[in-house]
Amino acid sequence: MLAISLTSTMTTDIPLLSSGFRRLYCDATVFDSLSALHPISFRRALPFQSQDQVVDDRGLIDAEEALLADQNDATRRQVVEEYLKCGLLQETEASNLRGVLDFFDTEFFEMMGLVYANAGMFRCALRWYREQIRELETQSPNTRSDEESVYASIGYCLYSLGLFEEAISWSKSCIGPRPTADAICQALIAYEVEPYGGLIRGIERSGAAIRYSIISSQPTDAHQSVLRLKAAMKAVAPFQEVYIDWIVHETPTRSDIQPNGYPFKAEFGGGSLLRHKTNLIFAVCGRADALIDKGYILEAKRLLLEAALLESEAGIVWERLRALP
Repeated sequence: MLAISLTSTMTTDIPLLSSGFRRLYCDATVFDSLSALHPISFRRALPFQSQDQVVDDRGLIDAEEALLADQNDATRRQVVEEYLKCGLLQETEASNLRGVLDFFDTEFFEMMGLVYANAGMFRCALRWYREQIRELETQSPNTRSDEESVYASIGYCLYSLGLFEEAISWSKSCIGPRPTADAICQALIAYEVEPYGGLIRGIERSGAAIRYSIISSQPTDAHQSVLRLKAAMKAVAPFQEVYIDWIVHETPTRSDIQPNGYPFKAEFGGGSLLRHKTNLIFAVCGRADALIDKGYILEAKRLLLEAALLESEAGIVWERLRALP
């Protein structure tokens, strides 16, 4: 087993990586079809960099190539054994995996990506996450990005590699337009009703239809307000059918949709949405810091404000905004 830091051998004439490792992990064309389907280029994910840690072991490479050629319990078991030998898994973890191998199918690739990501070998992790997505998109071309955790794992790897622009584009694609549209619609409602002491009591969704329940303690022209709000929301989210219930109460109670945890609002049935938002916020902060260092203050502010709109309770975003000149 050869576990190396590429930095330590950069000045020698000894090949840094074996031919087997280069064959399995250094072929950029592996990501071509992924780049074609998603608004991102993986060209900066390769080649491996001097600071990268890798495990270049003949037995491990052979086991992973055998799995690619024929996915079955035997080839999966051999990969687990090689991970144990190379220190990528502990005995307890390997034992647990041995007991559930017969439940694995193509999602075993996602587990392989997780093993490498946990070891900080994010370029290697991307290789196996890509295999999982290839299977998902082959089996179900209409698979939605926010329904599969592997998509969020890719965003995390891109962020961890310092590929902030790629992580931002990837996470935005996975999140889709609805959460941003929801945030804007709620901001419009707040702007309209707060002068009357109003607030959003609840939000209900069914398919493309959404209903906002608004309460207010002061009389207002509810009919005109509803018409204005629906027109503005239609411009922001033409894909939604909006309903608004305006209820007059003497004393409005606390909104049911207030933040229920820091730094995110409560999400119900959101799948991997929370992870996508996390990846996006941290990637935006990383990218904004880089822009600020270069003097591009306005561009950094634009990125941060966009993230703050999506997650108004993200304190790390507001800290950076307040620190801007």
